[in-house]
Amino acid sequence: MIFVPKENIFEKDFINLLENTKKALLGPYFSQLKEINPNKFEDLVFETMEKSAIGTMFEGYLIHTDLYDFPDIIAKKYFGAEVKVTVSDKWVSTGNSILEATRDKDVKKIFIFFGKLGGSPDIKFRNYSECLYGVGVTHSPRYKINMELPMGQSIFDKIGVEYDDLRQNNPIAQIKAYYRSQLKEGDELWWIDQQIEDTAASPVIRSFQNLPQEDQRNFIVETMILFPEMFSSNNSKFERAAAYLVTRHNAISSSFRDMFSAGGKVMVKVGGKTIVVSQILEKLRTHAKEINIIIETTNVEELKNYWRVDLIKKDRIGQWKDLLDVAGKDSGFKPSKIFEAGLK
Repeated sequence: MIFVPKENIFEKDFINLLENTKKALLGPYFSQLKEINPNKFEDLVFETMEKSAIGTMFEGYLIHTDLYDFPDIIAKKYFGAEVKVTVSDKWVSTGNSILEATRDKDVKKIFIFFGKLGGSPDIKFRNYSECLYGVGVTHSPRYKINMELPMGQSIFDKIGVEYDDLRQNNPIAQIKAYYRSQLKEGDELWWIDQQIEDTAASPVIRSFQNLPQEDQRNFIVETMILFPEMFSSNNSKFERAAAYLVTRHNAISSSFRDMFSAGGKVMVKVGGKTIVVSQILEKLRTHAKEINIIIETTNVEELKNYWRVDLIKKDRIGQWKDLLDVAGKDSGFKPSKIFEAGLK
């Protein structure tokens, strides 16, 4: 990382330092860039920047930060340079965590100093926030970098918030809200933040049939709560639940519908009458008491996320029943009545 002190600091001077560092690297090193070890590129950038800083306000004021700190170089405790490198012939890469947990609190202005070693080797540098076009997820949400991103197309432009405002005000929540607003019918986010669930995902994807019976039962109950559209006649009604099986239970099923519909129609008593219902409605009746308890104890944010509502009402059960009945409006009777029958 590179930082610069606050007094008498001008952005144009730091940009000149970056430009001179780039020229110095592309001079004697140009023909060797293809052979440079990417892991050593950052060290080379810092060494070259130190030489380029001689005789400038930055001489003696550059710091190469520790391995996981952000940014990589600090100049005068004000400016920062985050060094990135790729061996491909593209100007794209995975960036830093959106949380910036290791960011130096004094650094106000950060640039990306990007080395492209593939194809015809070259170097670009640019204002950090201008070239972050989206978010990807490895072990945590991370920005995606495109050094050739057109102005006005950064992730911050898309969300409608300044970079500094986002990074200082619950960035995960704002990023998630943006990506949720872009979801198509049946889509779902596969990552979830620590505010909702503090668990580590297993690296193994299993068959649903190989899950413990208790986990299978929990999944069926959870999905009936979280995805009311499952009670509709829509062809895509199970898509979000299927995504949930992967993201929350690390499992897949080759016959997803069967776990809710296998067995055909059944007869149940509702309001003194015997009616014929689908297996999913029978499961709703069978698990009604358990569902009732879980809805009352589920995290509010989780319900808002999956129900796609802005507010969870005091009467959660009533709100959920309304969602059920809207989804099942073509069934000829209200699914909530089946649910109520199971509470008796």
